[in-house]
Amino acid sequence: MKPELTYDRTTNVAYVDVCAKPAPNVRIDVIDVTEGLGFKTQILARMDENGEFLGVIIEDFSAFKREMRRKYLTLAVEKLLELIISKVRELTS
Repeated sequence: MKPELTYDRTTNVAYVDVCAKPAPNVRIDVIDVTEGLGFKTQILARMDENGEFLGVIIEDFSAFKREMRRKYLTLAVEKLLELIISKVRELTS
């Protein structure tokens, strides 16, 4: 599944889903992966209780985009999100 980005302008938080909806009544754990990715903006991985990677939550998304553009000289946020998703999968497996 291609990562699906949902941005909430009110809270400035982005949700990137890489898996279909989890099964009902499944506990979802949130793990901080900010340091493992080398970003200043907080990035949280969402995992279900079976260890399946569901997606990430990016706090302060506007600052995250600025950091990505400055750090990686890129305007294509979506392409870099795919790289981040693959790195988070490595960190959480």
